Amino acid sequence: MKKSAHDSVKGRDLRGKLITMTSSKPSQLSLFQTFIPDDDRYSNSIELYDALPKYQHAKHMAMQRINGTFLPNLEREFNHRGKSYRLTIHPARLTGKSGTLEYYPSFREELVEDALRKIACDQMNGLFLDQQAGVQFTLYELQHELAERGHSINYPDLIDSLKICNLASLSLEQSGMALIQSPIFPILLLANKADWLKNPKETKCYVQFNPLITASITAFSYRQFDYLTYMTYKHRLSRWLHKRLAHNYLQASMVDPYRISMTTILRDSGTYLAPRKDNRPREVEVSLKELRKKQVLMGFEKEYRRGPRNAVQDIMYSLRPDFHFIQEIKRANTRAKWITEQAEI
Repeated sequence: MKKSAHDSVKGRDLRGKLITMTSSKPSQLSLFQTFIPDDDRYSNSIELYDALPKYQHAKHMAMQRINGTFLPNLEREFNHRGKSYRLTIHPARLTGKSGTLEYYPSFREELVEDALRKIACDQMNGLFLDQQAGVQFTLYELQHELAERGHSINYPDLIDSLKICNLASLSLEQSGMALIQSPIFPILLLANKADWLKNPKETKCYVQFNPLITASITAFSYRQFDYLTYMTYKHRLSRWLHKRLAHNYLQASMVDPYRISMTTILRDSGTYLAPRKDNRPREVEVSLKELRKKQVLMGFEKEYRRGPRNAVQDIMYSLRPDFHFIQEIKRANTRAKWITEQAEI
């Protein structure tokens, strides 16, 4: 990818098409990249976009494939801030040495996307091209960021993840009305393989983020959260819960617990539903205990909702925040107030 003297960026997409885009760094991006306190442990959670249950566990894809190759469109319903949505995930089709296979975005792609969003918070990497938010990066830089956070991915798998994010498409509806249809990365410009093998630390690539991220940056509807802790979780559901609490639990206090049901957690996170219903509470509680270990939760209480024959139908959890997490929420609230004030100047 090359930058011209006229402040534009040129590169070729996966189909070899030459793309030229005008580069800019609006004030909204600068605010997105500034944290309180000035600490590189933070990143941003994105309103609505991060609520989309857009990832699927890789091990469940094999049993879903038709003729061992094709995947059906995956439909999920979820709620966000009292509104109901339907998300359709259209799989990506990749052809490699082992043939053609289709993929949904998996938890590996989630980590890659979060790492790239963190890299975009670096003043030199995040930018707007054709008024859409994106990030310039090297494959070495991305691989190093993931490895630093305990998620090492080799180059071939890393490139596959970028391709899946570019080729898989998300369709979002509310009340039967289409809101948006777009890949996770609408534009992916990969460097020539010979170039990045020869000079991996300097050869630039580029992804454009989903339009919902651009909309959130423009509307200042993102929230600061502890990225370093987020990337240390062993369980994907722990990451989902952490980001949800960081974005929605604005009044976090010892006397005001966050209440959420097991069915809401499983539905809105897109978690695979184990055939044995007894396993579902166990999966949630493993993640809640991990949040407690990471000083996000002080503890939690359970209220069982029972049906016929005293069978457990649901569980309502009352989550009590840890003092450490309360301080993080206060910092995020301070930053949100500061951003609003800066935007009004």
